[in-house]
Amino acid sequence: MDRVAVPQGPIWRGATVLVVDDEAVVRALVRRTLEAEDFYVEEAKDGESALALIQARTEPFDLVLTDLAMPGIDGRQISEALAQYRPSVAVLGMSGDPDAVPHIGASETPFRVMLKPFTADDLYHAIRDAITRAADLAAIAEAEIVQAHAGLSKLATALQASHTTRVPALDLVVAARELRRAGAGPS
Repeated sequence: MDRVAVPQGPIWRGATVLVVDDEAVVRALVRRTLEAEDFYVEEAKDGESALALIQARTEPFDLVLTDLAMPGIDGRQISEALAQYRPSVAVLGMSGDPDAVPHIGASETPFRVMLKPFTADDLYHAIRDAITRAADLAAIAEAEIVQAHAGLSKLATALQASHTTRVPALDLVVAARELRRAGAGPS
């Protein structure tokens, strides 16, 4: 089987980022920091608002930057929902408490968590890495789907050819029986 080439990451300038944090000061600071680097930023004050924004948007966010510890739907639950229903969206977690960083089980989708406070440079690098990784994984998955489709198309063509070959053979058998009956007719 051909090896799938790993694509190069996207240009992240102009990427759309959803910042989710229950602290307005943190959201505003992160927003200003990202907008200074030409990111388009939207904010959500909690997990429920974030998921509603994500669902209402026609174009997906490139990245969701979410606090882990929030009342109601937390950052981990946002990540799990996105992994299942919007897998192309990159997720980056943030937390002020190292003990709040969740243990990731074998069946869970891992995601990077930044500890607060972080520098603007650390934030840019983490976002670039997360967006690039998500885009690369989506491109690899798409290439594998194209390969699978090509394989199925070849299989369908071969199956169609085998039906075409068999049908005349079955018709010839029926024709031979008819000829035999006709030949054995009134003698």
